[in-house]
Amino acid sequence: MNKKAHSHNSDKRTLLIRAVIFSALWLLLTKGVWSSWVIGIIVVPVSVWMSMRLFHNAAAVPVHSVTGQLHYGRLLRLLPYFLLNSLKGGIQTARLAFAHRIALRPGTVSYPLRLPSGHTQLWFIHLISLLPGTLSAQLNGDSLLVHMLEVNESNYRDVIECEQKIAYLFDLELDQQVVPILKEQL
Repeated sequence: MNKKAHSHNSDKRTLLIRAVIFSALWLLLTKGVWSSWVIGIIVVPVSVWMSMRLFHNAAAVPVHSVTGQLHYGRLLRLLPYFLLNSLKGGIQTARLAFAHRIALRPGTVSYPLRLPSGHTQLWFIHLISLLPGTLSAQLNGDSLLVHMLEVNESNYRDVIECEQKIAYLFDLELDQQVVPILKEQL
């Protein structure tokens, strides 16, 4: 098999995997309502097409490059972490919303990114925004401004853990010498 044919087969496999992932996400977002496929039949293929256009070069990057490559098997391992932390964040947010005497301490923190720029940072930014109680607000070079419903060390450690999970997903090692320190923005 020549290199071009191998690349073509790899593209087909990537396309198929992404179609399955985006279809599963659509089912998850719509709670499995079949009538939602009236819209999903358009949204899912467009999402796959956009991901192939945006991340096409990422598939051509060698396995152990600086930018890393997405490991689909590890993506399945990220799912329990995401679901558990979504539940944890949802409970924490509900507790803050319904408690009468808890003083909220919302704010933004500057987080120094250790992931390489590109799609790895994009995954990290979206993962933070998908988890309840945190929102990626602004990317400034190698620093990310994160809004937290409650600024504390525990939530900041969760952001650090998110970055480590994304690094694992892309088979990257983070510089352990650089430990992000909580710096609240005023």
